[in-house]
Amino acid sequence: MTTDAPTSDRWDQVRRVEEWAGEVRVNLIRLAGIVLFYGRHLVEYLLAAPDSSVRGVYHLRVTWVAGAWAAAVVLVRYQLARRVVPPWLKYATTAWDLFLVTLLCTLAGGPRSPLILLLFLVVAMAPLRLSLRLVYATTAGAILAYLAVLAIYAWGKVGYEKYYATPELRIPRSEEAIHVLALLVAGLLAGQVVRQARRIAGGYAVSVADKEGA
Repeated sequence: MTTDAPTSDRWDQVRRVEEWAGEVRVNLIRLAGIVLFYGRHLVEYLLAAPDSSVRGVYHLRVTWVAGAWAAAVVLVRYQLARRVVPPWLKYATTAWDLFLVTLLCTLAGGPRSPLILLLFLVVAMAPLRLSLRLVYATTAGAILAYLAVLAIYAWGKVGYEKYYATPELRIPRSEEAIHVLALLVAGLLAGQVVRQARRIAGGYAVSVADKEGA
C-alpha cells in the first residue's frame, strides 16, 4: 500500500513541469497568432486603396499593438528560458492578452469586428497551464473585455444618446447575450479539459507510486 503523500508530491512535480511546458506552448501560439493576424493585416494594407481606412492612423495603431504583443512574447520567452515560472506569470500574460484584444477590437470598429473572436482564443489557451483558477479568471476577463468593447463603442465612439436613439447602430441584446453565453460555455469546457488532464496525471502518479511500492 502507498500513502497519499507520495502521490501528492508526484502530482505537484507533474503540475510544475506541465505548467512550464504549457506556458512555453502558449507563448509559441501567441507568436504564431501575431505573425498570422498581423500578416493578414499587411496584405490588406498593401492591397487597399490609398484613401482606405486600413491605411494611415489605423495601420500605425495596429502596428503598435502588434509590437507590444511581440515584446511580451520576447519577455516571457526570456523568463521561461531561465525555467522560472512564478505563479503570477500566467495571470499577467493572460491579462495582457485580454487588454490588447480589447484595444485591437476597439480600434477595428468595436463589437461588430470579427476580431472579437480573438477572445475565444485567449480562453482556449488557458487550460494549457493546467490551472482551474486561471481558466475561471480568463473566462471572467474575456466576458468583461467584451462588455468593455461594447461600452467603449456605445458610450464612447457613438455616444450614449445617439446609440440608443439609432436602431441601426445598436448591437441587439440577443447578440450580446449569445457572445457572453458562448464565452461562458467555452470557459466551462476549458475547465473540464483541465479536470480531465488532472485525472489522467493523477492516475499516472498513482500507478507509478504503486509500481515503486510493490
